Amino acid sequence: MNPQGSSHSPMEETAPQALRYAEVRGYQVQERIGRGGFSTVFRAYKHEQNGYGQVAACKVVSLPDPKRSQNGKPAVDLKALQKEVSVHKSLKSKYILEYMDSLMVQHGHRDYIPGLYMLMELATHGDLFDKIAPDVGVDSELAKLYFTQLISGLEHIHSKGICHRDLKPENLLLGANGDLKISDFGLCAVWKHQGKTRLLTGRCGSLPYVAPELNSTGGYHAEPIDIWGAGVVLFTLLAGNTPWDEPSTASPEYKAYLTGELLQYDPWNNIPQDALALLLACLDVDPAKRITIPQIKTHRWLMSPSQISRQNIPFELTKGLRRTGMMDVAEPQRSQIPYRGQGGDAYASQLSQMDSQFMQATGLSSTLGGSTVMYNTLSRFRLVVPIEQTIQAVVQVLLELLGPDHVRESNAVVQVSLLDNRRQPLRGDVKFRDDPRWPGEVTLVELIRSKGDPLEWKRFWWKLVKAAGLREMIVRSDGTSLGS
Repeated sequence: MNPQGSSHSPMEETAPQALRYAEVRGYQVQERIGRGGFSTVFRAYKHEQNGYGQVAACKVVSLPDPKRSQNGKPAVDLKALQKEVSVHKSLKSKYILEYMDSLMVQHGHRDYIPGLYMLMELATHGDLFDKIAPDVGVDSELAKLYFTQLISGLEHIHSKGICHRDLKPENLLLGANGDLKISDFGLCAVWKHQGKTRLLTGRCGSLPYVAPELNSTGGYHAEPIDIWGAGVVLFTLLAGNTPWDEPSTASPEYKAYLTGELLQYDPWNNIPQDALALLLACLDVDPAKRITIPQIKTHRWLMSPSQISRQNIPFELTKGLRRTGMMDVAEPQRSQIPYRGQGGDAYASQLSQMDSQFMQATGLSSTLGGSTVMYNTLSRFRLVVPIEQTIQAVVQVLLELLGPDHVRESNAVVQVSLLDNRRQPLRGDVKFRDDPRWPGEVTLVELIRSKGDPLEWKRFWWKLVKAAGLREMIVRSDGTSLGS
């Protein structure tokens, strides 16, 4: 029976159109740049009448279908999503990823894909820790620069009565001119409102970065939790690794830290004394004695500003990658693979001169015929074989490294999952595309992380690069084979 007395027969009905992503404040969703459990992050472009445009990031969180929720419990907590939007919207700091707008599209909409659309500033330079070599870290002066920016952003968060609760490398991005940007407020909590404070009770965060008081029962104070997380981030900047698996006696390294024995060994004994003093104050196991943000700001290590000029930041940041030979594999300047996504000119028009220089110096962009060429990550390599053969070779090595349960290929994208050296989950995509200088002969392979520690992802990338069966086909930036 036709609805509402329609005289049209079923054969005359117009076929339903495929749903598309909604626009948010004039920004159109384009290519995917990341994904999570229930969310996908896209680049989004807003085209202007003058031929230029603006670019942003759009995070689309899938909404549960009311008709398909299991046991009455939807997969996504709508209340938590609304809290994340509300909190992020209230934060305005140079060192916090800017919230721009949001839009909710419910199931049943005739035109648009359902989801919560969150429009945010695009972190132009991606993950901070994507530029850092595992087990190498960065110079203490550069660590000082980024730690100072982290504390500045954290001070603003706490001034709003908010605790981030999930400070870790994967939530620290690089924005314009290479400034640090704190992101992801999905686990945040409000601990102070209208002058009233409360203890927090929820247990959350990644084990290598959580504070030890979360192992105890009962409530805990908010601010010391984030100070501890910032301290672990500082260690990771300096050492290129996390200090322990978790802050409990189940970790031999943490047990050695409690006794002081760990400080006798590398990398602890190679950290400059003033930096080490601040680090230990952040990592005081007693939250009541842990250093506060006002005390951090007046600590002797931070009283003198970082001696690294802004122009030298990208070179200092990638120094470890160059020293280890990783940059020889990742460096794109000779491959010059053109950006295939839509809106590339709009993206390029938004970059300041210094921003463009930063991207080129870190290997995230190059020029080709006067156009800007952009890349998603430094975790990449090139094989001197056609794309089909490259996919076969890479999949074979991945199967040998991870096993069939952790490798899934679909439409020239390979999804991988594994546990890192700290027994934390790592997930991401391996993507393939032709190098246009040698169409059908040279293939670019990019490893795009979707979950987990960027340093551990970098470690996995390097293990894949050096695997037998691939290294003989991988080419360095100077054109020689990695296996030669």
